[in-house]
Amino acid sequence: MTSKLQQRAVNILRLALPFSALFSLSAVAEPPEIEIFDNVRQQQWVGVSPVSRDTIWISGEKGTVARTTDSGKSWEYFQPGPNDLDFRDIEAIDDRRAYALSVGTGGQSRIYYTENGGNSWRLRYRGEADSFFNCMALSPSGEAWVHGDSVGDEWRMVRSADGRNWMQVRSAVAEPPQSNEGGFASSGSCARFNNDNWMIATGNADKARVLIKGSFGIRFRVVETPMEAGPMAGITSVWPIDDKTFYIAGGDLNDASGDENRLWHYQNNEFEALPGPPIKGALYSLSLIDHNGSWLLTSNPQGAAALNLQTKKWFKLSDDNIWNIQCHGDISCWLVGKDGYVGRLQWQAPQQRPKL
Repeated sequence: MTSKLQQRAVNILRLALPFSALFSLSAVAEPPEIEIFDNVRQQQWVGVSPVSRDTIWISGEKGTVARTTDSGKSWEYFQPGPNDLDFRDIEAIDDRRAYALSVGTGGQSRIYYTENGGNSWRLRYRGEADSFFNCMALSPSGEAWVHGDSVGDEWRMVRSADGRNWMQVRSAVAEPPQSNEGGFASSGSCARFNNDNWMIATGNADKARVLIKGSFGIRFRVVETPMEAGPMAGITSVWPIDDKTFYIAGGDLNDASGDENRLWHYQNNEFEALPGPPIKGALYSLSLIDHNGSWLLTSNPQGAAALNLQTKKWFKLSDDNIWNIQCHGDISCWLVGKDGYVGRLQWQAPQQRPKL
């Protein structure tokens, strides 16, 4: 009798709830398992840029950039410049065009560009001897910003309006830099363009700050954050929702056991600490994807994890040394890291083509 009453209640609930709510009740949201590719060159990869379901660019040490155009079944390798460059960021436009950013002082910070699928590269910009670039962001219009460590009382940022002409910009931020303020080249995610907003993360200073500018703005405004700060501590990765709402990840890169408040949400002029992920140490990367709910993905040398923002529940994805996670829409997320690690989260199965 009890079971009949329960079934009747369920039937009434089904009639009362919209389809979307019924789906959320019946479906348990979990991330997919990582598919690991063992056909990639064994070296450290840090930059990753998925531009379609099939085309993904990655970059890393030994002056190397790689590309797949068949969803990871095969890879091509390129060397834009000397083999001692360390390409920490790659920003691709499509299967033909991409920018690769190397880091380091003494002229090692450079920007290369290809327009023929990596077959040849042009040096677009070379930093000064005391410049150290960290990351680069690119907008659909072709505008680009490069975030470098400050030198003295100057910001060392580089901007291009069209991807062809690059110039150092010294007055782009509304406030001067703090002593030693800069960024982290741990995932190429310390600068990002999203939803018509530019956002840059800082660290290594007394306060960890976020620099924000609208797509038509002139200067970046500054927001101080409660993220842990100091030498080798601060914000490593940002994700803007709009100019007043964003997520940040980071921590102390010197503390591999740290597990306090490394992920924050900013809204209505207030910061909220999100639940800590099941990986310790400073978080290197941050990505957001919407698939049966919203998910935040993060990683570092101790692994990778995904947070369901609706349930506030974490899912451990991997224990591998993963430096970066970047997603293509709501389709797939690509993970790269040490010792040739390349993996994929396939959130949406490929569409089946109709038979002719």
